[in-house]
Amino acid sequence: MLVPELRISATDVAFKTAEGRVEMVARKHGLGPLERALLIVADGRQDFAALLAALGRPASGDAESRTALRRLIELELLALTPATDAPAPAERKSLALARLYLMESVERALRGKTDALKPLLRDATDEAGLRRALLACEKALLDAGAVSQASAIRARCLALLPGARSA
Repeated sequence: MLVPELRISATDVAFKTAEGRVEMVARKHGLGPLERALLIVADGRQDFAALLAALGRPASGDAESRTALRRLIELELLALTPATDAPAPAERKSLALARLYLMESVERALRGKTDALKPLLRDATDEAGLRRALLACEKALLDAGAVSQASAIRARCLALLPGARSA
C-alpha cells in the first residue's frame, strides 16, 4: 500500500504523542541526535520553524530536518497540527517565563556547560538582571560557535518579556 507523501509546513505545530513521551525515557527506537532533539523540543506550542530555529537549523527546514520529522511522525512519536487561519491565542509573557526559557535553552545549546552563567541566571530577578544574563549567555553561545542559536534564543527571550510586542 502506498502512503501519501506527508506535507510539512513551517507553520505546522508538532506535539509529542503518548508514545513520544514514553520514548523520552525508554529510548527504544534508537533515534539519531537530530530526531531526539526534535522530540525533546516539540511542545505543542511552537511551529516547526520555531523548533528548527531553537535547534540552530534553517527555519525553512532542510532535508535532514524534514526527514527527521517524518520519521518521528511515522514512528507515532510526534503528531502535527496543521496551521489554521484562526487567530493564535495570546502568548503568555512574563519575566519568569523569559528567564526559564533562557536558562533551559542555553543549558541545552551549551550541552550543560553553563556553570559560569548560573549565578547570573539565578540573580536575574528583574528585567535589567535578565538582560545582563542574556548578554552573557549570548556571548557564551557566540564563543561556542552557536551563532544562529544565539540569535534565535535572544529574539525569543526578548519576545517573552511583558513589554514585548507579538509579531
